[in-house]
Amino acid sequence: MKATILRFKDLEFKAHRVGKGRVQAYAEFSNGEWISVVGGEGLYGDGKTSFEFMSSSSEKTQRGVKGWRSAKQVDRHMRYLQSK
Repeated sequence: MKATILRFKDLEFKAHRVGKGRVQAYAEFSNGEWISVVGGEGLYGDGKTSFEFMSSSSEKTQRGVKGWRSAKQVDRHMRYLQSK
């Protein structure tokens, strides 16, 4: 049975723990990879059309946070993580 691929539209955004209109979502995939997506005031994305993320892949790079990414770019990275 083929695993379901999670997409950006499947993320469940909730109020960020620091509040003030910020949002956050977290997903862990069946292969152990993960992604954290946030946005809002003071972050590298507005939380509506642009987002900031860190993932199990990007945290290993010099600049672990990827900012000002569109939903499409986050979706692409999510698919990459699940293909590993």
